[in-house]
Amino acid sequence: MRGLKYIVLAVNIVLFAVLAWALPLGFEENDDVMMCMIANGTYSGTPDFHLVYINVLYGWILTLLYGLTQAIEWYTFSFAALHVVSMSVIAYCVLTMPHRARWERILWLLILYVLWARTIIALQFTTVAGITCLAGCMLLLRNSAKARWSGVVFVLIAALVRFYAAGLVGLLMVPIIVYHYRLEWRKYIAIVVMLTAVVGCRYVNRAVYDADPEWKYYREYNQLRAQLNDNPNAYKMSAAQLPEGVDVIDYLLLLRFIPDAEQMDLPTLRQLSAMVGEVSFGRQLSNLHRLDRYAVEIAILLALLVLMMLTTGNPDKRIFLLLYTLFVLVLMVHVSLDGFLKNRVFLCMIVPILITDFMLLPDTTGRKRRWGITIALLGLSGWYGYQIYTECLTAEYNRSVWTRLQQPLLEYVPQEAYVTTIGTSMMMESTDPWHVWPYDFHKYTLGWTTYLPLNKPVGHSYRALLRDDMYIFTDRRYDREHTALQRVCEQIDKHYGVPVEIIWKVRNGRYAVVQLKVKS
Repeated sequence: MRGLKYIVLAVNIVLFAVLAWALPLGFEENDDVMMCMIANGTYSGTPDFHLVYINVLYGWILTLLYGLTQAIEWYTFSFAALHVVSMSVIAYCVLTMPHRARWERILWLLILYVLWARTIIALQFTTVAGITCLAGCMLLLRNSAKARWSGVVFVLIAALVRFYAAGLVGLLMVPIIVYHYRLEWRKYIAIVVMLTAVVGCRYVNRAVYDADPEWKYYREYNQLRAQLNDNPNAYKMSAAQLPEGVDVIDYLLLLRFIPDAEQMDLPTLRQLSAMVGEVSFGRQLSNLHRLDRYAVEIAILLALLVLMMLTTGNPDKRIFLLLYTLFVLVLMVHVSLDGFLKNRVFLCMIVPILITDFMLLPDTTGRKRRWGITIALLGLSGWYGYQIYTECLTAEYNRSVWTRLQQPLLEYVPQEAYVTTIGTSMMMESTDPWHVWPYDFHKYTLGWTTYLPLNKPVGHSYRALLRDDMYIFTDRRYDREHTALQRVCEQIDKHYGVPVEIIWKVRNGRYAVVQLKVKS
């Protein structure tokens, strides 16, 4: 049994390497590319630990590693290491769970590895934090004190990578941990220490940002901007509901990740955030239709939970499963009321639910119900297997667009210039995640880099778009009426009295790099 952990680790190292080679591995979104560029020094010229969404302590460790050598993309490598080690912990815990039949272990390992492959194909710091926290929670459920203290370390690392993802997974695992611990108070000591460490790291992160006025301002501004961009209720605000003095076009451009920070400054964002928070509960309920995209997964999970309740003869387990099902549904509804339940967040929710099911399996099951559980898990595995296939096709297409159509245009931009994207999605996430640093040495502006001190003094106003060293990446239809770029030009004229024109620098059949110039 002692050698099993090393066998599992070795298998997962090989499996991750094969998946990374066979699948079009990349980042899910540009957020990771930008944070990687900040960490490795590409963005500002020197490695920096202000990774915005990742705790400064984790960022500081990365800067030390990049200081040793930039031949390794430590940002990506650290995520890969967390993936492999965390999945090895999870698989080992499943394989060594007592009172579980072989068919049960095989079924649950199948769906867990399918979901793992789904997260690998699109690396993202949220899912990295999710799987790391889950591994930590499973170690907390072990009877060994050494395993529980190891679990504390895993959860702490997860909270450094993405606090909210770790919190979500931890919240879903709390019921089964309490169910397992019961009144054995000594086991809760590790959890108390863990929570204290997590809160302490959060405090350090905030203190570091607050120590610099510019970073403090940016931190609050970006938090409020993200809350608005990720809140479906923000898109329901009419012109009449906006605060006095807020232009509706400025507001719509803010929601499209193109804020004019001089018009949509911090006090204005505070007002908007407060008004969005006052949206009636009835209007918030209308957001639940967004759960339709997960209808298949939710239906299978509910069917599995019902089968578990019907199968177990233990009244305590039956009541627990019923309450846990209600808890999961309420949590999904709560997240959807004032936020977008993104796929990466939903993936972080699914695995703890499956682990809870596995731990509560009855010792004996009837043949029919056994087949029901098997069909449910195979169905979920097949559904996510199909998603992996479609995700591969999409990733291959996006990578082709990035390498053939987008990246060649950016090569015309001088190295010391700034680049922003308006009205299109620049597919930077299709960059090779193992070698982000050689691809681009430009500083990107707008979006969540608005007010970023590393961009100082660029990005505080649309007037920065008129700089000679500012280039705009957009789609080929930039000169058509009512495009986002045209709206930006109109707002520059409206607010600053500067009529501008669009000058194209280079273009192909789909995209263009342009500059804005003052009309003569």
